[in-house]
Amino acid sequence: MPKNAKAQFIAAPLTVGLFVWAWSPAAAAVRIEGQVQGGGGPIANSTVTLWAASANAPSQLGQVKTDANGGCEITVERSSGDDDTILYLIATGGQPTVNKAASDNPAIKLMTVVGSKPPAKVIINEMTTVASAWTGAQFLNGIALSGKGSRRMAGLFRR
Repeated sequence: MPKNAKAQFIAAPLTVGLFVWAWSPAAAAVRIEGQVQGGGGPIANSTVTLWAASANAPSQLGQVKTDANGGCEITVERSSGDDDTILYLIATGGQPTVNKAASDNPAIKLMTVVGSKPPAKVIINEMTTVASAWTGAQFLNGIALSGKGSRRMAGLFRR
């Protein structure tokens, strides 16, 4: 095989591979540091779940428990093609630290919508729950945020 043919034989797959790599959606880590609060104080041992909402059923991206100060951190990989999805956090259960005698309260359900490009730090409390439920009411079904008007939904929560 002539040298030129060998070079073309090697260069063609490399060129195609680089082209595919350059045009494929890039994965990027999303890291959200948060705190769950209730009654003006932290909620310890609450389960915080990160969801991605779209026109279809929402998908769970990650889940963690809060520490004694109500703090948590979630890190997940997302592709750059996920810009039409809306991220939101649901905190369930936990022990409110403002009442030292309180035990785990499974009735706690709090929410915050963080949009398609979430901030580095979030608070999940009664106010974020009211604001998220109010703006997303037409797309909420229990804790599931989704709907056919997902482009309109994305517009509501766009930063």
